[in-house]
Amino acid sequence: MKAVKAIIAGTIYTPAEEIRNGVILVEGHRIAKVGPREQVKIPQGAAVIDYQDRTVVPGFIDIHIHGAVGYDLMEATPEAVAAVGKYLARHGTTSYAATTVAASLDRTLNAAKGLSEIIRASNSSHVVSDKVVGAQPVCIHLEGPFLNIKRRGAHPASQIQKPSTELLSKFLDAAGGAVRLLTLAPELEGALAVLEFARSKGLKVGIGHSNATYEEAKSAIDAGATHAVHCFNAMRPFMHRDSGIIGAVLTDDRVSAELICDGIHVEPTAIRLLVRSKGVERLILVSDSLSGAGMPDGNYRLGNFTVHVAGGVCRTVDGNLAGSTIMLDAALRNLAAFTGLSYTQCLPSVTSNPARILGLENQKGVIAPRADADLAVLDQQFYVTQTYVRGRPVL
Repeated sequence: MKAVKAIIAGTIYTPAEEIRNGVILVEGHRIAKVGPREQVKIPQGAAVIDYQDRTVVPGFIDIHIHGAVGYDLMEATPEAVAAVGKYLARHGTTSYAATTVAASLDRTLNAAKGLSEIIRASNSSHVVSDKVVGAQPVCIHLEGPFLNIKRRGAHPASQIQKPSTELLSKFLDAAGGAVRLLTLAPELEGALAVLEFARSKGLKVGIGHSNATYEEAKSAIDAGATHAVHCFNAMRPFMHRDSGIIGAVLTDDRVSAELICDGIHVEPTAIRLLVRSKGVERLILVSDSLSGAGMPDGNYRLGNFTVHVAGGVCRTVDGNLAGSTIMLDAALRNLAAFTGLSYTQCLPSVTSNPARILGLENQKGVIAPRADADLAVLDQQFYVTQTYVRGRPVL
């Protein structure tokens, strides 16, 4: 018989519903029931955990992260994944998409193979809950190599490739079904063919690292692109006579938008513009964090090259921004502060919205029966005090 936990909370955000003085029943690694205390019977023998002075929300989901605490996820080792997962869990993140950078063919294939094996093992229904130590990788996000060299950001120019269904097939074969996300510059020759091929394989395609015109971006959206990758960053700038890719993203309700909400990558006024254009329901906060996240100032690895962190800001040797060091808990507090929205209004941007992009909306990002028991426990100032991954407390 599966162990049962009864988690009592002052407030539960599902996030579609607010439940005051609520109970979450957890059986094994799944949620069995959630509701007000007077409506949920706690089974005899259940372990009762009392958070009456705190708020419980779905665990956060980061669909764009390269590493943390000195580890790059392209190392694709159990040690790297475990260390990153432990750090993410301290900040309320319970699931993430391990994200690559443009790298050599061998490096990318090895990373895809290694990560896929770890993902398959960590998400197996046979995993014993006490083996879970932190946030779990649920898929791979291929950020490149099909990027526009003019908007490559921190990606090395030598590793940028022309869009190719043959090359993408090699990556997908190596990953054994673990790839769910692809970043693509839609204006490149062959990009729309790659987009259609990726969609036929079940991938969600984000447009980014792109110099696309408005028309080129719209063509990609018409072809099935679902979101913009770190909106505003590494994109053709918005101009009043040339709205470009940003104009297409802001005005088309079919696409969502990633946002690095550290106040450095995108300044607060632009963030407010994005939220007014897309609504919180189409906003996805991402960390885009690197191995330098959670570490002192210094030099760190991103794929095959070195980046420098100073004062929490990460740059290449050329001075370009190179990912971030922020986590989703801080990004969420920033979003509320920058926009004037309440914390709970912003909550879908790190829970149900990214789950939808990943196709996991019934399993992750919600507190509901049969969903995974991935939870973040918050104090009155919305700082994380405990995190549950697959029903197990990990802090």
